[in-house]
Amino acid sequence: MYILECENMNRKSCEERIDEELKSRMEDIKAIVEAEDPIEELNNRALALSRTVVYKLEFSWGGPQDYFEFEYDPEAKELIEVRYYFLDWFDGASRTIRRGTKEFELLERLFYETILIE
Repeated sequence: MYILECENMNRKSCEERIDEELKSRMEDIKAIVEAEDPIEELNNRALALSRTVVYKLEFSWGGPQDYFEFEYDPEAKELIEVRYYFLDWFDGASRTIRRGTKEFELLERLFYETILIE
C-alpha cells in the first residue's frame, strides 16, 4: 500500500492530464473519420459503445439555474447516475448523488414513479 501511495504522488491529476489526453483522443477520432473504412477503424480502436438516456429535470433557469440529470440505461432498465447542477452567471458546480444514500433513494423513487413511466 505504501508503494502504491508513493507512485500515485508522482502522477499528475486527471485535471492536469485531461487537455493532453483530449488532444491525443482527437487524433484517434481524425484517423477513424479519415480511414478507408471508418466503421472497421472504429471497431478496431473503440472498447465499447454504450447508449444511455439523460433526463433533465429543471427547477429554475436563468441566473441562478438548478437541475438534476438522471442517466438511465434503457437496455438494462437501470438508473445509472443522478447529478445535481447549480449555475449562476459564469460560475457553476455539480454534485453526483451517491448510490446508497437517502438522497439517491429519494431521487430514484421520483424517477421511477414520475419521470420514467413505462
